[in-house]
Amino acid sequence: MSASRGALARPLPDSVPRTLALLAIPLLVGFLAIGVVSAELPASVSRLTPADAERAGATIRLVRRPVATSTLVEVAPQTGGLTLLAISADGTLAALADGIGESSGSLILASADGSQIRVRLPGLLGAGFAADAAWLAVLDGRGALWRVESGSGGAALLATGPFIGSPTVAENGSLLVLAVSSVEAPYRSMLVRLTPATGLAEPVADEGLVYGAFPLDQDAVAIVAHERGSTVIRRLANGEDRLLADLGPGAVNASVTPDGRRMVFERDGAGIFLLDGPRATPRHIGAGTRPCFAADGSVLLIRRADQSVVVTPDGSLLTVASGLAAFAGSVGCLP
Repeated sequence: MSASRGALARPLPDSVPRTLALLAIPLLVGFLAIGVVSAELPASVSRLTPADAERAGATIRLVRRPVATSTLVEVAPQTGGLTLLAISADGTLAALADGIGESSGSLILASADGSQIRVRLPGLLGAGFAADAAWLAVLDGRGALWRVESGSGGAALLATGPFIGSPTVAENGSLLVLAVSSVEAPYRSMLVRLTPATGLAEPVADEGLVYGAFPLDQDAVAIVAHERGSTVIRRLANGEDRLLADLGPGAVNASVTPDGRRMVFERDGAGIFLLDGPRATPRHIGAGTRPCFAADGSVLLIRRADQSVVVTPDGSLLTVASGLAAFAGSVGCLP
């Protein structure tokens, strides 16, 4: 499952080989009709003012700066032990976790004014903000899906899943998320669209091992999936399923621009490659890992050692960020 850290798929342990897709255990159809489980609060919700956070030695600042036509958000100071899960579209909110996995942990909603809301959950796997940042979808360590209100930290359990990755909130409020048979052994992963009001999840794609998905213009979706020993990117829209690119074996951490024209990926040990259009020949644009397009697709964020660098599509360096950083409103991946 490490072939993409897309909007929906954070990497799984290296012990899960991609070839297991050929031996995948069946997904039970029953878990797709999940229903709204209940509306309940996590064990604790706490609020910190900027002064409270400073006294506790837990200050988190969001530094926003324009880069080309996008906004880069850096989390400062560099805070050890935190994982960046999502950035709101306006760059004023960041969702962070003090640990990833099944152990109980805190979802931290850090605001640009220095205040924080901390929500205790049974572990954390991923998160994604709604377009207006009023709420976010959160996956806990068991793969259950929560709706968390950004202003209060109040949480409603939407579905038990299990799901993996980082959920994407569509403009109509539905959720794109990867449904799996088991969080511990996700030999299959199906892209589904979940309606929070009913809790029902419907399959979006036929592929049995989807690594990630990217919302595209005109209500289309690009999926990154395993197919016959290769990593492919397909465009799904109005019942049409079209191949955009066959990245071959060894391609991981793919990302797609919202218009679906450009694609980027990492090839194990060989750096970052970009395609300028469907079925184009990949070209090498430099070293690094975990490439992510900005929300408008104009520039990319790439991880290099302990830094994040912003580059143009031809690989030219624009700026460097230390520590945790992501583009505001970038739906698809976080480096």
